[in-house]
This record gives sequence, C-alpha cells and structure tokens, in this order.
Amino acid sequence: MPNLIDRRRLLQLAASLPAASALAPAQAPASDLKAWQGIFVIMQTPFHENLAIDEDSLRKETDFLCRGGVHGVVWPAGAGESSSISFNERMRYSPSVVKEAKGRTKVLIGVHGANKFEAMEYARFAEKIGADGLHALGPTDDFGDQQYMEDYFTSIASVSKLPMCLQVSNGGMTTDFLLRMAEKIPSVRILKLEMGNIPHEVTKVLKERKRPDVFPSTGGGAMNLYTEMERGSGGTMAGAGFADIQAKIWDWYHEGKKKESLELFQRFLLSAVLERRTTFVLMKEVLRRRGIFKSVVMRRTSRFTMNADDLRELDEIMELLRPDFRV
Repeated sequence: MPNLIDRRRLLQLAASLPAASALAPAQAPASDLKAWQGIFVIMQTPFHENLAIDEDSLRKETDFLCRGGVHGVVWPAGAGESSSISFNERMRYSPSVVKEAKGRTKVLIGVHGANKFEAMEYARFAEKIGADGLHALGPTDDFGDQQYMEDYFTSIASVSKLPMCLQVSNGGMTTDFLLRMAEKIPSVRILKLEMGNIPHEVTKVLKERKRPDVFPSTGGGAMNLYTEMERGSGGTMAGAGFADIQAKIWDWYHEGKKKESLELFQRFLLSAVLERRTTFVLMKEVLRRRGIFKSVVMRRTSRFTMNADDLRELDEIMELLRPDFRV
C-alpha cells in the first residue's frame, strides 16, 4: 500500500517550498529595466556625393555616439532615410554599426520591411550579426489594418527573441494597439510614440502597461524630453547631431541634478525647434560641423535645403551648446 502523507506533513512540505509568487511571471531585474531606457539615437545615414552610402562616416557616427554616452543606437530607421536604402545595403552596412559599437552601447537594427517575410529576414540577420535588439516600424507600404500588422509583428518576433522596439509609423498603430502587442509579444521592450499628445500618451502607457519592462519612448526631435522625464518616460529616440547633449540632460536628471538638466534642456530646445523647420538635414549639417560626416547629402533630394538664415541660427545654437559637448 502506498505511503500516505497526512495533512500536517503536507503543510510542512509546502512551507519549505519557494513562495507561491515564484510561480507568477518573473519580474525583470532592475539592471534589465534600466538597460532599455534612455537616449536611443536614430542614426542618420551618410551618403557620398554620388548617393552611395559612406561606410567610413557611418562607423564614425557610431563611435561618436558611443563616446557621447548615448544609451543605444538605431540603424536604419525613418530619420536615417531607411525607405531609400536597399535590402542589400541594409545587409551590407548593418554589421558595420554593430562592430563599431563593440558593446559600448546597445545597437538596435531596423527590421521593418515591405512585408513580414522581408522583415523576418532582417530580424534573423540582426541576431546573426550580434545586434542587441530589433527596431520595427510598421510595414513600409503603410497599410494600417491592425489584424495585418499584428501578424506582421508577431511574425518578426517568431524568428528572433531579441528585445524589440515598436515605432508608430501609420495611423493604425495606436497606443492601445502597441500595448496589445507588448502584452502578446514578450520580447517587446520599447514603444516609440509618434502620434497625438505625446506626453499624455507616455502617461497612458505607464498607467496601462501589463509589464514593468515595457517603456514608452518618443521622438519629435526630443522637444518634449524634460516634460516626458517628469512623467516617467523611458526615454527618447531623436537625431544624432546633439545626441551627447540629450544624453547629458537624461543623465543629469536621473542623477538628481534636475536644475542643471532643465537649464541644459532649455538651451537645447532651440535646436529642436530649428529641426522642426529644416528636418533631418539639420542633423547631417551638425554632424558635418562636428567632423563626423563629409557631406550633408540627402538621398531623395540630393540637395542642401537649409538657407543662410537657418545656418546663422545654427551657428548661434552650436556656440550656446558647445560648452556641454561630451565629444
């Protein structure tokens, strides 16, 4: 006859086991929570005058950002003119960014494609070359049907377990949709918000997220960075030209130097306002002036679009910010 365990002995055994909470979903360690917050820079793509990608300048940009203390870099993505970069170019130059970073900062490789099959190929490749994470906009045809996009994003996640950032890129990618994707896809870490009242959307994500290891991030040239930090934002993803300034604003704030952080942000804000008018070519001009890029060529326009007044304004901004450059 089998041995029977009486009720008292059963309770004693239960008491010796790990707490029942251990059976619940594991909480991410504090180090992992910090790792996916901060200034994750959308890198600009440098081109030669003949519109070919300038690999040397791409490497120099990666090094510049690492030395500037950013918390991560992203290539290619929207501000990096990814829609003008071919499949073969993405496969050829993504390893350059990963190798140049050399573990000094996190590297997210853009995996968005014309369809899920192309995006899955990018995701497999990103993991193969040692990227730290994936950065996914919606499908490049901007088809905003949410059922279609859910299949698209879950397909990407099915071929790689690398942490993932989802960036709003069409009207169907509402904050509610992003939150559902974060609940459905365990590898999602960052939700890059781009629509509506962004500070309010940051608050919505923090209030409604199901996991503490999912963070709201933003873009918009970092023009709301301080306000967003005050609301608990997980960071921002802006352009590369003044990335070291953004990183210093973030670091000072989280070191408790809020006064210094706010004052630097107020000086930086002039550049964010100028970028709203001139767009990404401003970042290329700043990188040229800082000795990183050889040219400011934009592949689609192939011409410089800042006028003399824009350049004079940038002169003043750079003089104002120069004392706080880290690089």
